[in-house]
Amino acid sequence: MNSEEGSAKKRGKRGNGSIRKTKYGTYEYRISYYDEFNKRRVKSFTCATVDECVDRAEKFKEEQKRKKTRYVNMNATVSEILRNKARVDYEKNHTGEQGYDRTLSTIEILERGGIGYMRIADIRPLQIEEYLSSITYYSNAVIGKIYSLLRSAFRIAYDAKIIEFNYMLMPELRCPRSDKPDKKVRALTDEEQRALLEVLENHSVQYGRNDYKLQLLIELYSGLRMGEINALRPENIHLKKGYIHVESTVSRGLDNRPFIKAGAKTYAGTRDVPISRTLRPILEKALADAKPNPYRLLFYDYGKDSVIETTQVNCFFRRVTEKAGIPITGQHALRHTFATRCIEAGVPAVVLKKWLGHTDIHITLDTYADVFARMDFSATDKFDDLMESMELGWTTEP
Repeated sequence: MNSEEGSAKKRGKRGNGSIRKTKYGTYEYRISYYDEFNKRRVKSFTCATVDECVDRAEKFKEEQKRKKTRYVNMNATVSEILRNKARVDYEKNHTGEQGYDRTLSTIEILERGGIGYMRIADIRPLQIEEYLSSITYYSNAVIGKIYSLLRSAFRIAYDAKIIEFNYMLMPELRCPRSDKPDKKVRALTDEEQRALLEVLENHSVQYGRNDYKLQLLIELYSGLRMGEINALRPENIHLKKGYIHVESTVSRGLDNRPFIKAGAKTYAGTRDVPISRTLRPILEKALADAKPNPYRLLFYDYGKDSVIETTQVNCFFRRVTEKAGIPITGQHALRHTFATRCIEAGVPAVVLKKWLGHTDIHITLDTYADVFARMDFSATDKFDDLMESMELGWTTEP
């Protein structure tokens, strides 16, 4: 055994590597290791000297260790764990730009509350309880996201053996409820819908400002989300076949910029929505008015040279509803109005689910439960008509 080989045996762990001299006069150092997926693998390093081989092997093993624990270390804070998990999920396409940005925003809330900057190994149940009690001024939707991220951070830390007990699994550490009542978007009444249509028909847009009338009418008569409407291209409108193909939406990127996202809001969002007789002339006008733009969109902000965001349409809608005397400020009410009219017209829930792009029939049933319940009462008229036609009803007449 020469001095180089002896050096390798002293520096390397017994059984973890083997050294041999090649016929070219170099040295090959072979080690076994477990990758980030816990699979056993073999790696060889060929260098001029044994020391170089061992150095390269040690650096390689350190890199593998970082891969296995790249968002977990014994001194990790809640924020560090969550930010790295969010980044990894984004890199692996488990979340898109919009989801990644929203997660980072929620992590910032944890940081503002102080708990985000704490070493997760130092956090105790009392501190978690105090923090959860301090966030009740947020909406239930935001509280749910905060609570979910905290549970995720503690699960990761427990799996990595940073903490001995996952306190977030304690039954007393329940998700708090908001001090604020949940906002419920309601549909327009028949009278409000007539008033809105009258104002839209007579409303004149100032020179240099965008006109969003057609987008609002498309939402009212198709139920499409405004982001989906603003992402429509002429080729998505199939007038002869009678449907709109929804395949994209307007989202916000990491730098807060709007962009056209391939695919709708949910996996069920990519769908074909029928074109009603009421909707057809509106789409025909939109196609006739469309001008060339970089994204080939049906609607485009030519003044800003950018895609149109939902917030822009909301501002216009607010002005219109104020003029019409309607106490509704969000254009999403038009989507609910479409769904309500469909239910009143007898469209089955399973069909409406597909038109609206809901992922589950229960979302449709839960969202419009009050409308379905109201329609249940009118079903007795159909029952009475059937009984009378079959002469099976009881009568008090002699």
